[in-house]
Amino acid sequence: MRRFVQSSAACFTLLAILLAFSPARSYAVSITFDPAAQDVLLGNQAMVDIVISGLGAYEAPSLGAFDFTIDFDPAILALNGVTFGDPVLGDQLDIWGLGGNPMGESELGPGAVNMFEISLDFPEDLDAYQADTFVLASLTFDTLAAGTSGLDLSPGLIPPVFGDAWGEPLDFAVDPGSITVVAGGSAPVPEPGTILLLGSGLLGLAGFRRKSIRTA
Repeated sequence: MRRFVQSSAACFTLLAILLAFSPARSYAVSITFDPAAQDVLLGNQAMVDIVISGLGAYEAPSLGAFDFTIDFDPAILALNGVTFGDPVLGDQLDIWGLGGNPMGESELGPGAVNMFEISLDFPEDLDAYQADTFVLASLTFDTLAAGTSGLDLSPGLIPPVFGDAWGEPLDFAVDPGSITVVAGGSAPVPEPGTILLLGSGLLGLAGFRRKSIRTA
């Protein structure tokens, strides 16, 4: 995980405010969680991808920046880690893999993790080489208790913002997700008496079948 210096985060916060109060274009992108819903045994980890779709397929509009906060239930889940970029396509805001993008994540409080990234690629490159659907980041959670935790983008004091390659805000819709933590359990072990009875029954059945074969 890469964390950037505080001054970069402050600069992007200013960018986020400007984008949030700028008129959005007619482009409508979708933000989803993959998987949208999952069941995880208590004690195991859960991982979910944050996916953006509806961008241009190697054409405008492309994504040049984002800043959003994910809400979850801190009584059920604890954030373990955040990984930026698509596991197959790589970081689609860093087309050439140069690794210089201002980016980072931070827990703003119980059940709230903020993530941001600004592309330093040329807008023309983002428009020409960025896919229309890709993973922005992957979150890993530890499970703390049984129950269902929703996953959603927080409206917050500064609402989520997504900017295109040229710095214009993108309109977006969010499809919330969920993680259900199930208390683990094992199959009951038969009592010794039950095992003996079962064994006797099987032996009796085998003897009956042999007797039937002889009389046939």
